[in-house]
Amino acid sequence: MIISFVNGMIGPSPDGPFFMPEMQLIRYPYKTHVYGQLVIPHDGQYTILWTIERPWLNNERNISCIPAGTYTTRFVPRSASGKYRRVYHLLDVPQRGGILIHNGNLVSHSKGCLILGTKTGNLAGKPAVLGSKVAMRKLVSIIGEEESQITIWGNQYA
Repeated sequence: MIISFVNGMIGPSPDGPFFMPEMQLIRYPYKTHVYGQLVIPHDGQYTILWTIERPWLNNERNISCIPAGTYTTRFVPRSASGKYRRVYHLLDVPQRGGILIHNGNLVSHSKGCLILGTKTGNLAGKPAVLGSKVAMRKLVSIIGEEESQITIWGNQYA
């Protein structure tokens, strides 16, 4: 079965592949976290990675995921805090700043950022993404240091 995005929905395409020129994040909200599938187009195909975010708490700084929408991402060699290297900064997030796509595993490793992994799982009984450094290297190898777009789909409410 060929999978495609049509009007923001993922599903079978009757006309064959439909190629989106930007990253798409499809969210799956839970009470304690939000998982997401990050679909990255490249070379006529897609790579899928996973994200974990904080749950929706009215877009409150440091404790909530960000609103769904389309954002420009800019590669930065080092985060403003210096904690993370080779990450992507999401620009113009409403009422927020310093939102990154970076490595980590648990919701507690984020203050509202998107944490990237190769798969979902559990660490110490808590929801997590695993293979985070591998996933970040994969994203950088695909997107490089160019600006790109990410569209975040789905209700952030559990």
